[in-house]
Amino acid sequence: MQVSSVAQPLSPPPASGGGVVAVVLRQSAILADGSGASDDQKIDAYVAIGKALYTSDQGRADWFKSSTQADRDALNAAWNNSTIAKQIRQAADDFNARGMRTPREGNVMADQIVALNRMSPQQQKMIFAGTASLEQTGTLESWKAFLQTNADGREQQLAEEKAERAEKTGNGAAVQVSLSDDAKAALDTLTDENRVAGVAEAALGMLRKAAEERAEAKAKKDRAEEPGATVDQTA
Repeated sequence: MQVSSVAQPLSPPPASGGGVVAVVLRQSAILADGSGASDDQKIDAYVAIGKALYTSDQGRADWFKSSTQADRDALNAAWNNSTIAKQIRQAADDFNARGMRTPREGNVMADQIVALNRMSPQQQKMIFAGTASLEQTGTLESWKAFLQTNADGREQQLAEEKAERAEKTGNGAAVQVSLSDDAKAALDTLTDENRVAGVAEAALGMLRKAAEERAEAKAKKDRAEEPGATVDQTA
């Protein structure tokens, strides 16, 4: 988009109706500093410009085809340089940066929703204007519903991962118990005063049994991790 560092007066919409040019200029006039519009009205204007130009290929094409340099300067003054536009982008950047700081092992989206809901309605609206309104999400509420859907999906994924870890931990504990029992039995044999002659035999048996158990546990683990494999729970 061609811009100028010097703000120019808004050019009037063409007499023929103006299409996207008229829409953008009208909303730019609202968004501009000193327009007299409320902050909520300016935020709505920011969203309207974004939808007219940045989520519509036809709108963007019509704008570049029909707008004048003065029109583009006016848009730049409002969209890029107005106070509320800068606040909108800063709010969106801060919100996204917060999400990036959240540990990825957790449910980032759910944490973001909690943070969003603690903000004032105007803050929420500004974040929506600076992010989702440019991604074809129609309203603040539809965007929050989209976030919730993603959070629910992540929660289900975390639950499945937790169950999988618990299953693996349980299998490992069962093998460890078996090894511990065999080691205890061998130790009892080693320390039995009536079976001193069998010390070497018992020690060799203990080592052999432990090695067999480890090999079997590794084989079961490898089989369980194969695609489509089922774990033999009777072994």
